[in-house]
Amino acid sequence: MLSYSQTWEGFIGGAIFTLIFGWYISRFLAQFQWMTCPVNEFTLFPKKLDCVPENIFHHTTTIFPSQVFELLPDHFVRVFPNIVEVCNDGTKLTPCISGEATHTHDHFELVLKGVLPFQFHALFLSLFASFVAPFGGFLASAIKRAYHIKDFDSLIPGHGGIMDRMDCQFLMALCTWVHYNAFVKIATVSVPKLLYMYSLLSDDEKVELMEEIQKLKA
Repeated sequence: MLSYSQTWEGFIGGAIFTLIFGWYISRFLAQFQWMTCPVNEFTLFPKKLDCVPENIFHHTTTIFPSQVFELLPDHFVRVFPNIVEVCNDGTKLTPCISGEATHTHDHFELVLKGVLPFQFHALFLSLFASFVAPFGGFLASAIKRAYHIKDFDSLIPGHGGIMDRMDCQFLMALCTWVHYNAFVKIATVSVPKLLYMYSLLSDDEKVELMEEIQKLKA
C-alpha cells in the first residue's frame, strides 16, 4: 500500500521529469518539418512537406524580465545557470563583483541564447499536464464512484475502456486549444473570412468600406 508521502513524492517527481522531458523533446521534434509545417489536406500517401517554419521554431535570444526574480529569494536565484547579478556602483549599472564595497545589488538578469520560443510553450503545457490535467482523472473517478462502477468499459483488459485511458486528456486538449489560440496562432486573412466580416457590417458601413476600397484602387 502506498503511503501519503510516497504519493506526493511520485506526483512532484513526475512533474519535475515531465518539465525536463518537455523542454528537450520539444527542441528535438522542432527540427522535423512534419512537426512544424501545417497540413491542410489528408491523403492516404502524404507528400513531402515544405514550408518556412514559424518564428516560434527559430533560435532566438530570450531575456527574462528582472521582475520575475524579485519574487524569489536572492540566494535561490543565484543558483540559476547563466544568471547575472547587476549592481549599482553609484554612477552606473554593472555586473556585480564579489567583495566590491561600492557595489549594491540592483536586479538579476537572465539571458538564454539559442533557445526556441516553442520550448517555453512546451514548458507551460508540461506544467499544466503535471499539476492540472490529473484532476480530469479525479473527476472521472468521482463519476464512476457515483454510479458504483469500477471502469467505464472493458475494452482494454485490466484497464477498462477508452474513457478510462483518456480521462486526463480532455483537460489537456482544452488547455492546448486555448493556449494555441491565445499565444501561438497567428491571425490570417482570407477571402471567405473577409466576406463574413463584410456581412456583419451595417448598410452605411458597407458603403463606406466600398468607397475606401475604391480609393485604394485609384
